[in-house]
Amino acid sequence: MNQTRINFKGIQIVLWFIVYTMLVMYFTQKNRWQIGFVTANIFVVFFLAAVYGNANYLIIRFFHKNRYWEYGMYSIAFLLLTVFLRMFIEDQLLNRVFIRHTFYGWNFTHFSFLLMTQFLAFLFGFLLRISIEYVDLLHTQEILKNKQLTSELNLLKAQVQPHFLFNTLNNIYSLSVSNSPKTSEMIAKLSDMMRYFVDEATKEKVLLETEIQFLKNYIELEQIRMVNPLKLTFNNTIADRHFLVPPMLLIPFVENVFKHGVNKTLKDNEAEISLNLKNGILQYSVRNKTFNQKSATWRSLANLQKRLHLLYPHNFGFNAYCKDGYFYASLSFPVL
Repeated sequence: MNQTRINFKGIQIVLWFIVYTMLVMYFTQKNRWQIGFVTANIFVVFFLAAVYGNANYLIIRFFHKNRYWEYGMYSIAFLLLTVFLRMFIEDQLLNRVFIRHTFYGWNFTHFSFLLMTQFLAFLFGFLLRISIEYVDLLHTQEILKNKQLTSELNLLKAQVQPHFLFNTLNNIYSLSVSNSPKTSEMIAKLSDMMRYFVDEATKEKVLLETEIQFLKNYIELEQIRMVNPLKLTFNNTIADRHFLVPPMLLIPFVENVFKHGVNKTLKDNEAEISLNLKNGILQYSVRNKTFNQKSATWRSLANLQKRLHLLYPHNFGFNAYCKDGYFYASLSFPVL
């Protein structure tokens, strides 16, 4: 909001400078530069008083509080006060010292001219107040939108963790029931990943290196419980992994592989994961055999799509399809 107001104040300063410059040029062409300078300053000072007296005091103090009669009476009093004060100053300086023209004296023509110009400036105060409140409204809406965006992202991110933990605990339970020696190893892996949830997943951005290590830990955790380990190829061509990415954004594809792309009764399960970086765009793809790629697959990736839409509304790529017995999923988004 402060930045918006600073920009709006800057616009006002520029506009008033333009008005002041034009008045100085106009009056100096008609009279000596001293007279033009004095006349222009009188005009601007009283215009400023009329505009901001209405915009920053009368409207806020009375009009916005539905005290319309008081606003009307105080507005009339304010206008008359500024008009008579301006008549006095112009009479003393312009009529008696510089120009010595009767127009600037105490007469009806002079009064009518000043009343009209001050009233126009007073109306501009209304327009200024409307503009200020419109800018504030836009910024308030932006703040609310950002808060809503943050809340939605946190909710979607929070939904990933229980889903993952539920699956992992089920796996550990299955191993413990069968007294598998892999149970303790799996618990240790889960402990490492829990540290990730606590220390990293709550952040807005994490190191790409951290996210890749999380993927590898998850894969090892899943491989432990499989009688026939998945033949997995992990292609990573990214040399510098100190880029920042949103946490938990890469895991859904891999989770989908183990949930829908593996047949535990077969030995030829295979999958391929590819990561590369091109022109600041992270390109991530996963390919696996199709065994159970039904509607549940698309529902499991819906959370990921929602997060991408919120994080990168018009700057991400997402694709998922089945072809020739394989399921393909890919996404791309900019990294910092």
